[in-house]
Amino acid sequence: MYFMLGSVAFEPVDLTDFNETHAADFAEHAVLKGKPRLQAMGEKLTELNFAIRLHHTLGGVERRYQELLGAKSKQDALPLIIGRGKYKGNFVITDISSVTLFTDKFGNALCREMNISLREFVGDIEDNPLGAALNIGGGSLLGSMLPPAFMAGFNGVKGMLEKGIAVYKKSMVVVNDVRETVQTVRQLANDPLAAISYLPGVLGNLDAALGGFGEVSGLSKAFEGVRFGLSALGDMSEEVQGFANDVSAMMNEIKTMRNEFSEMNEGSDWSVFGTKADSHFDVYDDLSVQADERAARMTAWIVLRKDEDVIDDPTNRT
Repeated sequence: MYFMLGSVAFEPVDLTDFNETHAADFAEHAVLKGKPRLQAMGEKLTELNFAIRLHHTLGGVERRYQELLGAKSKQDALPLIIGRGKYKGNFVITDISSVTLFTDKFGNALCREMNISLREFVGDIEDNPLGAALNIGGGSLLGSMLPPAFMAGFNGVKGMLEKGIAVYKKSMVVVNDVRETVQTVRQLANDPLAAISYLPGVLGNLDAALGGFGEVSGLSKAFEGVRFGLSALGDMSEEVQGFANDVSAMMNEIKTMRNEFSEMNEGSDWSVFGTKADSHFDVYDDLSVQADERAARMTAWIVLRKDEDVIDDPTNRT
C-alpha cells in the first residue's frame, strides 16, 4: 500500500500509527445562574499525523524529500490519495522530521523515514500541484496542465498519466456522490416535489463527471503529441488505450443516465428513478472494476519503476 501527497509517492511505516483528529469548536457563554451555555461555532480542520518512508525503489529519495520541504515552505495545499484511489482531501504540511536510514557509496540517501503532520485545507488549490486536475470544469484539462516543453519524451508521458489518473479518481468521487443522492431520492418516490429538489444537484454532478471522464477518455489520443519517447512505455501503451476505452464506456452510461434524469418532472413516475439509475450503475460498476485495475497498474508503473544501476549512479538520487 502506498500514499500520494500531490505528486510525491511514499509508503507508510506503520498503518496502525495513522493518527486522524476531527474536532468541533464551541463558544462558551456565562449565565447568571447555572452552568455556561455552549454555542456551536463550526468544525475545526482535520489534522493527520503519520510516519512515512521514502525508498529509492519508489523514485528519487532526495527529489521527493525536497518536494515535500518545498511544499511546506510555500504552504502549498496538496491532494492526499491513499491506496487504490481513496481521496482524503487537500492538506498543507505543518511539520516534517526526517532521519536517513542508509545511503549509497556516494552519500546519496536511498531511504528516509519521516514523521509528517498535515492540516486540512479548505479553499481553492488551482495554482498548486494537481490543482487543475482536481478541479473539474471547462476547458481542456490535459492540454492546460501540460505546457509544450513538458510534452516531450518520457517525463511528459509520465506526467500526463499522473494527471489523467488524478482526474479519473476525482470524477469517480463525484459519481459516488450522485449514487448516494439517488438513494435519498428513492425514499421520496411518493413526494415528487421533494424528490425534484434534488435533481439540479444530481445533474450538476453528472455534468462534472462527464467533463472529467471526457478528458481521460481522450488520454490515448493526447499521446499522439508525444510519440517520440513512448518506447519506454512498452506494453503500458496498450494498458493506457484499454483504460481510455473503459472510461469512455463509463462516460456513455453516465451520459445516458443524465439524459434520462433531465426529462424527469413533477408529473413523472419517481418510483422508477432509482431503477433507472441501478441499471446504469450496474454496467458502470463492471467497467469501473477493470478501469480501477488498469489505473492501479499504471500508477505502479509510474512509482515503482526501478533503475538498474540505482546503487552506483548518483544521478538517480536527485
